[in-house]
Parts: sequence; structure tokens; C-alpha cells
Amino acid sequence: MKRILYATSEFTTDDAVADALLEYASVLAIVGSADVVRFPGLDSDGTVRQMQIVIGPASQLLSMDADATVDLHVEEAAAEIRERARRRLPTSFEMGGAIAGPSESDAESTAH
Repeated sequence: MKRILYATSEFTTDDAVADALLEYASVLAIVGSADVVRFPGLDSDGTVRQMQIVIGPASQLLSMDADATVDLHVEEAAAEIRERARRRLPTSFEMGGAIAGPSESDAESTAH
């Protein structure tokens, strides 16, 4: 379980959801977008609740280990967050091959 600090609040959720949230926030920062995500978590009183937050380029999330051990059944929520991240992340084709590697320098292109 991990405790997530978000805005002026905090909650606890499963490691899989916490990791997926951080990964998705990173992707959203790359593409300059935001999204609303839903997942199960524990509020500050330890009550299981359905959480809903907006994450995006300006999200400041902090994740840390927590002592709680509650089975939240998060598999579907974590998979959904990861799938959203995968769909949003640009491919190298969409980036014009920029991810494929550095292009040759001017000196290298004239050496042919």
C-alpha cells in the first residue's frame, strides 16, 4: 500500500494504482493534457472509498510506503489507468521519428 499526497489531501491505495497514477501523470505532462481517473482507496479515516482525481501536467503527486494492508481489488482500475497512459503516449511515428534516435549531424550527412 502507498500513501499519496495530492493537493492538500492524502489517501492510501494499492501499490499498483499508486505506480500507475505516477506513470500516467508523467505521460500527461509529456503530452500537455489532463484527465480524471477513478480508483479505490482509503480516506484519512481508513474507510474504503471510490477516489476520483484530476491529474495532468501540473499535478504534484507524492507516493510513499504506507503501513495499511487492505485488499482493495484494484486490478481493473490499475489496468485502466495504464491503458489510458499507453493511449496518450505519442509513438515515434507521431513524433516524426524523434524517439528513434539522434539524426546524423551536418558533418555526417555531407560525408556520404
